[in-house]
Amino acid sequence: MKTRFKMSSLALVLTLSAPIAVANSANGISANVAADLLYQLEMLQQEVSQLRGQVEQQNYELSKLKSLSKERYIDLDKRLSTLSTQAAPAMLNNSTQTAVASNNPVSSQQAGGGSSSSVKSLAAAPVKLEEPSADAKAAYNSAYALVRERNFEGAQTSLRAFAEKYPNNTLTGNAHYWLGELALVLGNQGEALVQFKIVQDSFSGHSKVPDAIYKLGIVNDQLGNKTLAKDSLNRVITNFPDSNAAALAANYLNDMK
Repeated sequence: MKTRFKMSSLALVLTLSAPIAVANSANGISANVAADLLYQLEMLQQEVSQLRGQVEQQNYELSKLKSLSKERYIDLDKRLSTLSTQAAPAMLNNSTQTAVASNNPVSSQQAGGGSSSSVKSLAAAPVKLEEPSADAKAAYNSAYALVRERNFEGAQTSLRAFAEKYPNNTLTGNAHYWLGELALVLGNQGEALVQFKIVQDSFSGHSKVPDAIYKLGIVNDQLGNKTLAKDSLNRVITNFPDSNAAALAANYLNDMK
């Protein structure tokens, strides 16, 4: 490639030098002036080559930024596609689970500015989760259907209403997890931290806990909290080694190093 470029440059120089030589003969231009013109031409060619390289580098960086900005949307789409092939969401948690409230209640300030009215209802003493009633199942399925339809703002409103009405339900952990995902899609990382921490701190044993901790690592990394991010990702790998979240966490940690 370099050889071809040099040959092209030489050909261009020779081509352009011909009229200069003619002009030199016809108009009496000195050899020094002709040599200076050829030198300036060569310098211009080098500058054009450098500018072309800078443009290519900028195009690469722009493409990379676009890819990163779409990552959270792609991740959500993958999760939605996976869940659409599984059983109904209301059947995901069919056994009574015990919720352990956090010793350090989650607040919007601790989580980076996000807020949720459902935080207060779950940052209390441990409670016994209830099996979802027919009404609870219908409410959750209706809210989750909005997620599948990509009606993100509508889904957020419905899931918040569900979490407030059924704070001790076995499906409430799922609701808070999806509220975290939706917050990311809607650009509110602080709110996402709040929701994922609720799942982590108040729904011990829930199937969404590994995913929530993994997401805490991702969001903290996006916010520049590298130490917190690595701590969450390592906890997923240590505490849930057989989960999909653990494999994702390991890959993410490798990319961070």
